[in-house]
Amino acid sequence: MKKILLNLLLITPTVVSAGGFQLNLQGLKAAAMGGAFTGLSNDASAVFYNPGAMSSLTGHQFTFGANLVDPHVSVQTPQVANTNQTSPRATPIHFYYSSQLNEKFNVGFLVNNQFGSSSSYEDNWQGRYIIQNISLRTFMFQPTVSYKLHDKISIGAGFVYATGSFSTEKAIPVSSSTTTEGKASLTGSGDGVGYNIGIFSNFLTLENGSKKTDFNLGLSYRSAMPIDLSNGEAEFTNIPVALQEQFPAKTGFTSKLTLPQVFTAGLSVQHQYNENLLFTVIYDFNWTGWSSYDTLTFKFDNKETPESKTVKDWQDVVTHRFGLDITYKNKFSIRGGIYMDNSPIKEGFVSPELPDITQTAYTGGFGYKINEKFSVDFSFIRQSAERRDLLLAANFDGTYRRKVNVYGLALNIKLSGKSKPSTSTAE
Repeated sequence: MKKILLNLLLITPTVVSAGGFQLNLQGLKAAAMGGAFTGLSNDASAVFYNPGAMSSLTGHQFTFGANLVDPHVSVQTPQVANTNQTSPRATPIHFYYSSQLNEKFNVGFLVNNQFGSSSSYEDNWQGRYIIQNISLRTFMFQPTVSYKLHDKISIGAGFVYATGSFSTEKAIPVSSSTTTEGKASLTGSGDGVGYNIGIFSNFLTLENGSKKTDFNLGLSYRSAMPIDLSNGEAEFTNIPVALQEQFPAKTGFTSKLTLPQVFTAGLSVQHQYNENLLFTVIYDFNWTGWSSYDTLTFKFDNKETPESKTVKDWQDVVTHRFGLDITYKNKFSIRGGIYMDNSPIKEGFVSPELPDITQTAYTGGFGYKINEKFSVDFSFIRQSAERRDLLLAANFDGTYRRKVNVYGLALNIKLSGKSKPSTSTAE
């Protein structure tokens, strides 16, 4: 029994780190273009995507945005034809602010949810000993500054403070005097710090009469963030008397994990065909260092509860993002995109609590400029993928089918400030 309980604890940490669910929903103009924005970053979300590009923004710019994530996940096993997750919809948010101090300096700030996941099933489902309910949410706060080195290149950097919380429940296959199963419930929170740096360059401009083409390059790096989980609490109910010394009704625990570093290189080409039509093509190359999530350890306050360790052995992954924007009369914008995302989870580690799948996703959206101060953006993302894997730690053979629709809406506000040289990349 003791070994069974330890194995259950070893599975739990997967979602503590947000698994492969990095939320790439940090700006709706970007989300509509496949998440590609590092080489453009022409609204307040530059604070996140590329702090160096803030120097291309004029005045005071605000973005308030939210997404509605509508997941549909099912698990098929050799014993059960289909089990649907009962996970609720999620609503990650973001807020960005950029302010022009003078011709050289901009400052900014952001609040957003960069990592998160949620999975839940009926309490009596087949995999209840792996997971019944789990939820993770993070908040990031980032003050930022940018500096224009000269007309063609600018740099920026921000300090990131992250805080997060999680909760999880699962059944335990042990019997007591009152029930045939026990239950484990874990809750916790933690925080950490990191940084975000970026370089932006409008490195080439070609003009031919009324036509103009801008070539822009962006590089950004978001550091790894060690998260200290210092106040976790574990509760065990309906545990047999013989095991209550090792697994008491309540005990605290501590842990530490590292959220991954992310490097992005982006290129955009903007072609002003005439005074009414602007075409933008953009590409981002993302590298995410998920190999930092190698082993996770839980140390319990109760000295009789054995320390638990699990090897995750995640791998670094790359993502390719492509986007297109067509803007008419600097008022109406139609956007589309595609991205090819690779899962960091190796074979033998995919779990029903986190059915992460390599996939190709499609995006779209539009923007409307109401007047010189207000504009709105809408985005839509469609994900659909399937993966079969045997979770070796629990000997659970599952085929996972996941369809996710994401709807986003944002309000952008621009207040006048000091003027800067006009380029087609600044709005």
